[in-house]
Amino acid sequence: MKTVILLLIMFLFNNLLASDIKWESLILEKMLTSMSSKNKVLIYTKSPKMKKIVERLINTKVRVTNNCKRADFALLAEDEKKTCDKPEIVFNYRGYMHDEDAVGVFFWQKGRPTIRFSLKRLAHFNLQVRGELSKFVSSNK
Repeated sequence: MKTVILLLIMFLFNNLLASDIKWESLILEKMLTSMSSKNKVLIYTKSPKMKKIVERLINTKVRVTNNCKRADFALLAEDEKKTCDKPEIVFNYRGYMHDEDAVGVFFWQKGRPTIRFSLKRLAHFNLQVRGELSKFVSSNK
């Protein structure tokens, strides 16, 4: 009986994690495609977690590249160091506030997704957010 309960708990926990990755993938895809008008958006990341999230993307417009110079955007996981001069999406607010190349941030706060874009940094890279995410563009910092 204990084994059955343990297996059930593990199954539910695994489904919750997969659900989070699914939502993160959808939100990240929306963020990237709202800033780019290209048919294929190339992103660069070293993080295995970020690569896994991108693999779950439904839209085939977003692809991972191993060449940072070819990438349109860089995804930086927490405490990851910058590797090239590309517009970045970061995943913690502190990194967003201190990194001048971070045009956007996506993180979870109290169980809800939080998205922010910096108007000043978007302008620096000649980018703009179009569509329904434009309401998350802030003129602060």
